[in-house]
Amino acid sequence: MAENKAYESFSDSPKQLITSENQNSFDIYCPELSCKCLILRAKHGILVERPKEKLKISDEPAYTDLKGFAIKNDTKNDASNDASSSQLQGFWQLTDMMAFENIGFSKTIIETGIKYICCADCNAGPLGYHDTTANEKEYLIAVNRVSYKEVAISS
Repeated sequence: MAENKAYESFSDSPKQLITSENQNSFDIYCPELSCKCLILRAKHGILVERPKEKLKISDEPAYTDLKGFAIKNDTKNDASNDASSSQLQGFWQLTDMMAFENIGFSKTIIETGIKYICCADCNAGPLGYHDTTANEKEYLIAVNRVSYKEVAISS
């Protein structure tokens, strides 16, 4: 049985992870090695780019109800992050939360309207977010905060 692979283990991540329809070509799993939770099946998410700043968690107690990251956090808490916070990052986008296999949400952060997305089994996260103040519903899973497992995809 194939093992889950981290985003960093792909030599050409964007091309290897998407289908010709810009969908995820692998099943998506929790990044915790000890957790085998399936988060999203192949061909259910669309690759989009969004600002990565909404994934940054403040040090405020209200923001710390999720388990620590299972993989490296790509944001820094210093002033040097100001320039990089406006950069875009790849996300798997879903418009229906029922398309997930297993997923958990934090409480809405009052100041930002953000709900963080975490693993339903072990609470690893944040794996992505949902902005409750946005006009359109979208649920975003960061491509670099989950693991992948190849599956046989039938047409």
